[in-house]
Amino acid sequence: MDELIEILKQFDGVGNKAAKKIFFQIMTSKSKKDKLIETINKISESYSICERCNFYKFQNKCSFCDDELRDKNFICVVSFITDAQKILESNFKGLIHVLNGEINLNKNIQPENLKIKELFARINKEVEILLALNLTFEGEVTANYIANQLKNNIKGITRIARGIPLGGVLDYMDSKTLEDAINNRKNIEKG
Repeated sequence: MDELIEILKQFDGVGNKAAKKIFFQIMTSKSKKDKLIETINKISESYSICERCNFYKFQNKCSFCDDELRDKNFICVVSFITDAQKILESNFKGLIHVLNGEINLNKNIQPENLKIKELFARINKEVEILLALNLTFEGEVTANYIANQLKNNIKGITRIARGIPLGGVLDYMDSKTLEDAINNRKNIEKG
C-alpha cells in the first residue's frame, strides 16, 4: 500500500490524501484495477520517448520528427512534454525539442541536467529557434541561456510572444492563444 501511494504522490497534483483515495478505489474495484493494468500495458507497448526531440512516439512514430511536411529548419524549444503536446495541437509547422525542465538554481537544476546539449547538436546555420518556454523566472533564465549560447550559430532566435501572460504556463493555454503567441514571436537581439 505505502509503495503505491508513494508512486502516486510523484504525479503532479496528487497529494497524500488523493493518492490514498486512488489506492483504495483500485483495491476495492476489480474493474478499475483491471482497466488500469490494461491501459498501463498498452502505454508500455505503444508509447516511447523520441531519441531526437524528447517528445513521445506512438507505435514508433514521432508526430514531429517523422512528419515529412514539417519544416526541418524551424525548431520550437519547450520545457516539458505537456508543452510540446500543446504545440502539436496548434498550427505550428516546424519541429520540437523538449528540454525536460528549466534551469532552476534553487533546485540545483543546471543546464547540463536538461536536454540542452542535445538541442545544440541539432543546430546549424540554416535553423531558426523559437523559444516557447514558460514566461516564468526559470523559463526566462533558460531562454536567455540558450539564446546566449546560440546567437551566432543559427539563422535566427525568436521568443514566444507575450500574448501569454507573465507567469503563465503553456500547459494551461488554449490553442488559439498559443497559436497567436507563435505567430507574433519576436526576434532576440544578437550580441
